[in-house]
Amino acid sequence: MCDTLVVLSKASRDGGVIFAKNSDREPNQAQILEYYPRMEHDEETVKCIYIEVPQVKETYAVLISRPFWMWGAEMGVNEYGVAI
Repeated sequence: MCDTLVVLSKASRDGGVIFAKNSDREPNQAQILEYYPRMEHDEETVKCIYIEVPQVKETYAVLISRPFWMWGAEMGVNEYGVAI
């Protein structure tokens, strides 16, 4: 089981937003942080593991976190502060 917590600015003492997540992973499992800058794309599709999806013309900068063995991201936040 994983738990996710969000505290919005009205509920925090200093007006900040808090995003937290825990995972039921092994205690020493590496969690990799990766940064991808804002990019413009000419490709029409993106090849994922099992499917291809349409590619957008521009992607925002993003900081992601993922277990070392996983493709993609388990969580992250983009340059506009949108977290998932």
